[in-house]
Amino acid sequence: MKRLVLLTVFALAGIAFSAQDDALITFSTQGTDKYADNETVLDGECYALVWTAPGNTVVFEANGGVKGGEIVLVAPVAQGGRCPKVLFEVDAERHAEKLTNGTWSVYLLDTRRWGADGSVSLAGTAGGVVQQVNAAGTASGAEGVVASAFGAKAASPSLVAAEASAVPETAPCPQITGIRVVGAAVHVTVKSTVPYLQYGLVAGSSPTAVTEKADGQQTGAGTLEDEIEFVSPVGGEGRFFKVGRR
Repeated sequence: MKRLVLLTVFALAGIAFSAQDDALITFSTQGTDKYADNETVLDGECYALVWTAPGNTVVFEANGGVKGGEIVLVAPVAQGGRCPKVLFEVDAERHAEKLTNGTWSVYLLDTRRWGADGSVSLAGTAGGVVQQVNAAGTASGAEGVVASAFGAKAASPSLVAAEASAVPETAPCPQITGIRVVGAAVHVTVKSTVPYLQYGLVAGSSPTAVTEKADGQQTGAGTLEDEIEFVSPVGGEGRFFKVGRR
């Protein structure tokens, strides 16, 4: 899976107490923010504000979960290749522990979904929860040490490449349910996919040489019984196929 690269400098600016003793966090990016394939982030793409306990490492999961930290805010606000200024008020009573230790970081998320026709859309959020994460990236230094940084401004961070999201342990293995030749094309149908993963078809001349990309990627189906279909040129005399995360 391609990695997501955040090609920008974060401005995680003034963290200060509000009148109600809550914390105010502002963040934005200078742009241009990009995905790992060098495409500019789509308008409406998500940025996540994440709190991390001391010593932990944040790992995003494909279904929108996160290990090693807590997503406090998901903001689908990308516009013109950057994150405009976002102001978030941290409830001091609800997040008392987070305001005394740990770090706050801003992540750019890749939530793109591909249709069978090659169209691209964004997974979006539901109830403030992101529905899918292909990958996530932050910039080194784009966090405030909450215990001492109120009223301060974070230094300009350096460029960082981020890792692809992890596949949840509960994710099923896709199953090829049919292969049929129609003219000069091979149609491969697949079930047991999930809507938070992107799948791709690979082919080869033998079971041990299935490495050639045979079709574009597309998002999994809504249920395990629903099928998605890949279409690939017939190729040589015989081909073997496999479907996996793209």
